[in-house]
Amino acid sequence: MKDRYGRELEDIRITLTHACNFSCFFCHMEGEGENYINGLSSQDIALVSNVAKEFGVKYAKLTGGEPTLRRDLATIISSLKDIGLEVSMTTNGFMLYHIASKLKEAGLDRVNISLHSLRRERFKEITGVDGLDKVIEGIKEAVKVELTPVKLNFVVTRKNEDEVFDIIRFAEEVGVNALHLIEMHPVGLGKNAFKYHERLSEIENKISEMSVKKSVRNKHLRPRYYLSSGLEIEVVKPFANPLFCSGCNRIRLTVDGKLKTCLYREDKVIDISDIFKANLSLQDKTELIREAFRIGMSIREPNFKYRYETGKAQEALGGT
Repeated sequence: MKDRYGRELEDIRITLTHACNFSCFFCHMEGEGENYINGLSSQDIALVSNVAKEFGVKYAKLTGGEPTLRRDLATIISSLKDIGLEVSMTTNGFMLYHIASKLKEAGLDRVNISLHSLRRERFKEITGVDGLDKVIEGIKEAVKVELTPVKLNFVVTRKNEDEVFDIIRFAEEVGVNALHLIEMHPVGLGKNAFKYHERLSEIENKISEMSVKKSVRNKHLRPRYYLSSGLEIEVVKPFANPLFCSGCNRIRLTVDGKLKTCLYREDKVIDISDIFKANLSLQDKTELIREAFRIGMSIREPNFKYRYETGKAQEALGGT
């Protein structure tokens, strides 16, 4: 199914909980705010995901907060696999060493692990937790049990931009498949911390010179660079890439039961939480969720707010 801008729906991003054992200063909080909410039941998540598949969704991304804090995480993964979706997860990696094999057995296909510094004190400053060793253990365990492709997420800021090439070497050494260099989002805590925003153009130029192959990923039209080691580097620029929104294929299921059509938008949201509580048959609930998806696709549109309305945005785009 396509929205009125011709963008196909292929991906659902599911917030499992707002709870997190880290406190990263730039967290975008999935655009859902700071209030603590534990999340929908595994049955409700499966119900929405089953309808999503009818509308063309192929991939489910589990996120948070920190999804590994959900005790029923393996059950959720299994239910999504039973529907026939490819299931991935974003995680801070702190608990991954202990549960990676269990998640693999449940059907988790791949994982994105956040790693924003290799320096212990800086890692603690960014995340609020002295947990670098545990995260590195989790990364190695994910590689070992083959949650592939194993990807690292590195949000580039003025606090850590000098570590980009250290992170690249680390990724090559431990055998992860890909590294995402991510521009800070101007949403959530990122709005208040935007003084630490770092443009990625100079870093990207150096990586381009190092690469042996280049391509553009369909999702968000993200540039990809392939190194001779086999490492794939993806540059994610939600703020400075003028084509980012035009390549979006995602809808979001929020922690409190809303279909959110854009990370940045609060006015393009459909509340379906009452459907789960209603005394209705499964068939009736399913049809109501189908209608919510139809409405969601009809109102879904690219977000241009940060590209066109602020001087900072113009600067990030190189003045265009």
